[in-house]
Amino acid sequence: MTLCKSWVDSMQNRERKVQILISELEILMYHFNDLEDYEKQNLENIVLEQGHAELHNISISLAECHVIDCIERNEMPNTTTIAKKLNITKGGISKITTKLIKKNMIEAYRLTNNQKEIYYRLKPLGRKVFELHETLHKEAEEVFKKIFSAYSQSELAFASRFLADITAAIRTTTDSKQDNFFGIECVAKKKK
Repeated sequence: MTLCKSWVDSMQNRERKVQILISELEILMYHFNDLEDYEKQNLENIVLEQGHAELHNISISLAECHVIDCIERNEMPNTTTIAKKLNITKGGISKITTKLIKKNMIEAYRLTNNQKEIYYRLKPLGRKVFELHETLHKEAEEVFKKIFSAYSQSELAFASRFLADITAAIRTTTDSKQDNFFGIECVAKKKK
């Protein structure tokens, strides 16, 4: 009887811990929105502080920054490449690239031997945004390095596995239909 009670207590304790982790993940996801706002504000502050006059009157979203970053880091990026790398729909990338072209940050081009496919490259203004955004990422990287330096090798291995699993779950979710959340179909939307 004691062994059975101990097992039940252990399972209940495990379920409580799992529920706490799920709650902490939900909170973390909410903080990502705050982090995006913080990163955008930091970018604007750098523009003002460092006197980048060419960027003063240009509003740029974080998604636009990430598209600029993706264009710079990939050889011959097209809409499909950018969409896959950033996990954004091709339609979303198309809207963002159209805005960036209007803001004179990127340009579209075609290859002479392939007039169908459109590729993108940065213009000088886009390169400036890339450099400023890169500065912010390096600052964030230093913060993460400091945090991870306190972890043991086994803790780092676990953290890596955990983040990979969470990333895979999120990608699976966002790659599936919009009415399907973590593998649970929304019954209300399915009824016709």
